[in-house]
Parts: sequence; C-alpha cells; structure tokens
Amino acid sequence: MSELGTFSYNTVRFLLNLTTRNLLAGVVVYCCCIPIMYYNYWFSWHVILCTLGMIPFMTEALMLFPPDELWTKQLSRKDKYWIHGCLFTLGTILVSAGSIDTFIFTAEGYHLYTIHGITGLISMILFILSILFGVMATYSRELSKYSKHTRPVWFKFIHNFLGLLGYVVGVVSLCYSYYSNWFVFYTSAESRLVALIATILGTLWTMNGSIMSGYDQIKTLLRK
Repeated sequence: MSELGTFSYNTVRFLLNLTTRNLLAGVVVYCCCIPIMYYNYWFSWHVILCTLGMIPFMTEALMLFPPDELWTKQLSRKDKYWIHGCLFTLGTILVSAGSIDTFIFTAEGYHLYTIHGITGLISMILFILSILFGVMATYSRELSKYSKHTRPVWFKFIHNFLGLLGYVVGVVSLCYSYYSNWFVFYTSAESRLVALIATILGTLWTMNGSIMSGYDQIKTLLRK
C-alpha cells in the first residue's frame, strides 16, 4: 500500500473510531439522564449501572487493541492486556450489579420472563466466563505444566469469543430495553429510534478489532 493509501486508510479508521465514540457517548447520556430525571431507586440504578458497564467500559475494552487506536498506540502489549482486563472486569461488575439489582428488587422476578431480561442474564454469564478464560490465558504457561495439550491460543480464543458474544447479546438486551414499558412511558418514539440506530452502528464498528483478532487466532489454531 502506498503512503497516500496508508494515510487515507488510517484517516478513515480514525474518523470511524471518533464517530463510534460520539454515537455511543450519546447513548450513554440518553440512557442515564432518563432514570435520573424520573428517579426510581432500584430501577434507575439498574439502567445506569448496566448502561455504564456495557458502553464505556466494555466498548473501550474491545477498542483497545487495533493498531490505529491513538490513545493506546504508545502502550506495550502487556500494558494493553492489563488495561483491557481492568476495563472488562469493571464492566462485568457494573452489569452484574445492575442485573442483580433488578432481579432481586423489582417486579418479583418478572424481569426474567422478558427478552430484555433473559438476554441481559445470558450476557452477564458470558462476561463472567470470559473473565475466567482471560485469567487462564494470562497464566497459560503455568497451566501448560499440568497438561501437554494446553495451548495458550485456545484460552485466548475462547476468552475473545465469549467476551464478544456476551457483548453482542448485551447490546441486544440494551436495544430491547428501549422498547420496555418503562422506556416507552418516559421517551418519544423518535428518540428511541435514534438511540437504537446509534447503538447498532456504534456496536458494529466496536467489534471490528476483536473479530480480526479472533480470525488470527483461528488461523493459529488450524496450524499445528
């Protein structure tokens, strides 16, 4: 690729990263302002905690590794893994706290019978499993002492796959939440549509780095 082509490619990716962050920042403001304006103790915290866990923290954890990401360009691979682990773990804690909040304190378990509630629970479980495999990937050399067939790339791939799947399912849950009775009561159809489109577009670009990483891991796994 020529220098002009490389510059154009990097510029486009930079603009897409910037646009994605602006779209998802708008989603965070939208989802957090409404429960603050119409405050209901337990339910408001469910919306706020799950939104913050899914969007700022999970999104940044996924966008950390692409080489065109400016704020991480000077970081070593080891530092990126450490920051990724912190962001992903904190996001999981917030999502779990928000989910447990509504499962226990609202509507006597009704939440578990909605698509939004079911996908939210599945997403939380996938995030927790992803963290476990992330820890295994970190200590894969130590684990290989106990089994000759232990390959670090397997742990990395499963961690990547579960984390990405959890993110997709979590975003599906977020999209369904826009059309829950509570959101419909307090918001307009137009604002919900804008939030839905911004969430979908932002999510699609956020996942590109993880998908490329997963593809590279599959190629490594197929090589023996």
